[in-house]
Amino acid sequence: MRVTIQAQTELPVFIPFNYSYQLSSVIYRLIEKSSPEYSEFLHDNGFFRENRKFKLFTFSKLNFSPHIITEKGFKGVRQISFQFSTRMEKSFEHLILGIFSEKNFEFGRREDPAIFEITHVETLKEPVFHEQMNFYCLSPIAVSVRNNEIHSSKHYLDYLNPSERTNYIAALFENMKMKYKTIYREDFAGNQKFDFSFDPAYIVKKSGKIRKMIRFGKSNIVGMEAPFTISAAPELIKIGYDCGFGVNNSAGFGMAEFIELQHD
Repeated sequence: MRVTIQAQTELPVFIPFNYSYQLSSVIYRLIEKSSPEYSEFLHDNGFFRENRKFKLFTFSKLNFSPHIITEKGFKGVRQISFQFSTRMEKSFEHLILGIFSEKNFEFGRREDPAIFEITHVETLKEPVFHEQMNFYCLSPIAVSVRNNEIHSSKHYLDYLNPSERTNYIAALFENMKMKYKTIYREDFAGNQKFDFSFDPAYIVKKSGKIRKMIRFGKSNIVGMEAPFTISAAPELIKIGYDCGFGVNNSAGFGMAEFIELQHD
C-alpha cells in the first residue's frame, strides 16, 4: 500500500539537506501515537529474520514548495509532500490512512522545530507487476554486506565499481528473498532468475554521479539513485515496491516508482 502525504506550515522554514533522520522520526512518532495496531502488525509480521531486521516500510524524499537552495539546505519552505509505502493488506488500509490524516507534526531542527499540518492524504494506485519492469528512484537504493575485517561493520556496495557490481546485484536479490521469508514465513521457492541494471544512458548523462551519501543520525548511508530495470518473479518485485529495494528502507532508502512505457 502506498500513500502520498502533503503538509504545510504557516511560516517559511529551513530544512537541511540531510533531513532523512528527521523525517524518519516524524513517521515513527505518528505511528506510535496514532496506530498501536499498525505497530503490532509490523512486530507480528517479523521485524527479525535470521538476525536481519526489517520494518517493511519505506518513504520517499521530500518535495518542497517553494524553496531556495542554500549551502546547507532549503530555505523558505512552506509546503512539503512525500510518499509512504508499506506491505499492508487491504483490510488494514484504514490504519495507514489514520496515521497521517488530520495530524500536526514537528519537523526541522530540534532547537527550533516547525509545526506542519497534514492537509492531504491519498492512496495511490498499484501497478500490475510483471517479470521485467522499469522504475525510477524516489530515494537512493542502498545495498550492503558485512565487512568481517572491520568488526562486522557494514560496507555499502558501489554498483559503478566493476569489481562490486555482481555482488551488488546478488545482495539485492538475497535481500528481496529475505523480506519474502519475513512476510510469508517460508523460503522463496519461485523463479530464481534475477537481473538488475541502472540505466546506462542516465549514468552517462550524469557523468557517473549517481552515488549519494546521506548522513542519518550518527551514520553515513551510501546509495545509488538512477532509473533501473529489474527482472525477477513478480511477487519479489512487488515486495521491493511495497517495502523498498535494498537496505535501510525505514530510513528512507530504496523507494521507487514504476515507469509505464509508451506503446505505439
